[in-house]
Amino acid sequence: MSGRRVFLLAFFVTGVLVAGLVAVLAPQEPRGTASPATSPGSVPPAEPGGAADGRSRGTGKPILGVSWSSIWSATVPKGEAVPGRVLGTGRCAALHRWATARAAVPRGTAAVAFTLAAPEDRGLVVRSLRVVEGRAIAVPRGRDVECVGADDRTVARGLGLWGKLSLDAPRDLGLSRYARPGATVGGVVETRTTGCSCEWWIEVEVLEGDAPRTVRIDDGGRPFTIAPPVARIGTDAQDATQQYGAADIALARGSVALARGAAAPARGTAATARDAAAPARIPRGSSAHAVRLLEGGAQTVWMAADREVPAVDRITGNLDVPGTVCGRVERVLMAAGARRAGYTTYGLVLADRSPPGPEEAVADVSLRVQKVERPRTEPAQYDCYGGGRSEWQRDTRERTYVELPPDVPDLPVFTAEPLRFHEDRAGAPGTDVLYFGVSPMGPGHLTYHFTIEVTVRTPSGEFTRYTLDDAGRPFVLATRPDGVSPSDGEHTYREIGQRFG
Repeated sequence: MSGRRVFLLAFFVTGVLVAGLVAVLAPQEPRGTASPATSPGSVPPAEPGGAADGRSRGTGKPILGVSWSSIWSATVPKGEAVPGRVLGTGRCAALHRWATARAAVPRGTAAVAFTLAAPEDRGLVVRSLRVVEGRAIAVPRGRDVECVGADDRTVARGLGLWGKLSLDAPRDLGLSRYARPGATVGGVVETRTTGCSCEWWIEVEVLEGDAPRTVRIDDGGRPFTIAPPVARIGTDAQDATQQYGAADIALARGSVALARGAAAPARGTAATARDAAAPARIPRGSSAHAVRLLEGGAQTVWMAADREVPAVDRITGNLDVPGTVCGRVERVLMAAGARRAGYTTYGLVLADRSPPGPEEAVADVSLRVQKVERPRTEPAQYDCYGGGRSEWQRDTRERTYVELPPDVPDLPVFTAEPLRFHEDRAGAPGTDVLYFGVSPMGPGHLTYHFTIEVTVRTPSGEFTRYTLDDAGRPFVLATRPDGVSPSDGEHTYREIGQRFG
């Protein structure tokens, strides 16, 4: 082969390789006007939050919600069973952490908290914000989870709700937020959809001095995700408990949750022959839910744990958070598997979309003990008393209280208690709430496991029976050996964070 041919062949091969390399490195065309064809974690046309030094940057994270009335739901891929430790009253944060770690996809609504940091040498003004639809994802299949009362306590109080936007009807949200040089500004955005199963992110239009920029907010370089809503897990009664002092309620579809209102044939001396022969009928739109109330009002925190929980000392040693210590102590102890101990207030909420009239319905309520346990070792006793409160002060909302002995499997609480359903607003279900206290009794350290049995009757003979528990598990309540003060005085705190005893 001549030298000229060798040169031409080499030139041709080099040109092909260069063209291929340019094609690989060139940016791809978007699939749609608002949906860049990006792979997860890639950088879209808007500049990413982690931009070079000297320029504004931002970051975001998925959160539960921003108010006690928020509802968060998601689907955990592969249908993984939800562990009991993340279900029940006061466990929404644990459920959110567990589901998010398994790439759960929010359904219908997704909330994101974010912050923007201004450059060190110039301020930043936020002019507008929008949510951007990314590439489509498969509709998630797996285990549905839900949180009623999804108030995310990891969000700083200064991060207020900036707006609610829809991926189905995109629009820019006009804003005017300022951050001085080197400072930050941020907020919360709720995104909704009825038909988009997709990735998404936030784009913020800012002015750095006089220079306009577009900053992308995502989850550490990865897009957020969302999918169309699914059928609710919670009931009207569970939603209403948030109005009466209940904490968040973590739920999972398919768990053994009887709180939706399991109906059974009527039992007891009040049942007629017709009742005994036919199954109970649940009036359309009725539901019930019982909840153990967390610390609040005059209620103190008394809990028993199988081991010491060092995280409590770190909370109670922080004296700059008066008014919040006891609530934080209780949630940390709950996460560690501790049991509520001593006198405890419960709220029973009944809801009905077509409630009976005044004085037309009555409720029978009782406790059914499933088992009584004696621990093998003496538990660690934890106490936290509200600042300026007595160490023993019942909740004035209670209509009655009962002492729970170890040898009585069924204990009446209310008999033929009149119900008065109240509709807070047009179209909302009528609700009524019954408060009662439970004081576990018995020698030594006992732990009671029980359900709450409810029968609602009307003069016409209709009745509904519910067996209520804590998201599929019996309620758990432990005794206190001396009834009031801690057994050893080593884990007792005031609301201001001061240890005593």
